[in-house]
Amino acid sequence: MKNNTLALLALTTTFALSTGAAGCVSVDAEIPDVEVTQKDLAFDGVPIGSALGDVSMTRTFSQEHDALDLPQGLNPEVKALAVSLTAKSGIKDFSFVRYLRMTMSDTSDNSNAVELINYERDDSAPPSNVLKMTAANPVNALDKWKTKSALFTIDIAGTLPDNAWTADVTIRFAGNIHYER
Repeated sequence: MKNNTLALLALTTTFALSTGAAGCVSVDAEIPDVEVTQKDLAFDGVPIGSALGDVSMTRTFSQEHDALDLPQGLNPEVKALAVSLTAKSGIKDFSFVRYLRMTMSDTSDNSNAVELINYERDDSAPPSNVLKMTAANPVNALDKWKTKSALFTIDIAGTLPDNAWTADVTIRFAGNIHYER
């Protein structure tokens, strides 16, 4: 979301061309997909995790970004479409993950979080070092982009590894802007 220059330029150009042609103006513009990646997010190991069975842990990370400041009259939406985890160290694959939930909130107000992903493993899925999750019902996370930083919270459950591990976490956002006058 840092660089919406092309989308806003397209919107402005379309608006400028259409204002002279008609009395009523309605403009829609797609915001190009943007990915936010947190490299090498560290997760603690769970000693005797395999003996314990399913356990859960929470991990958070923050990301600073330019506050999204749009002109009045626009009705924008920004939604997380997918989240992926890529194993980096300490694990071979994500077959141990039974559930994963990820939220996004303003770093100053975690009580107002929006759910980006809610994943439950399909037992028939083959093991992979990349866990790809698609948002079933993407919600508008625009308010979280109007601040200068966001807090991402991952709740993960399953038979967690005994040893510490790291993963890259990538969130793919997309959106649109609607203007009507």
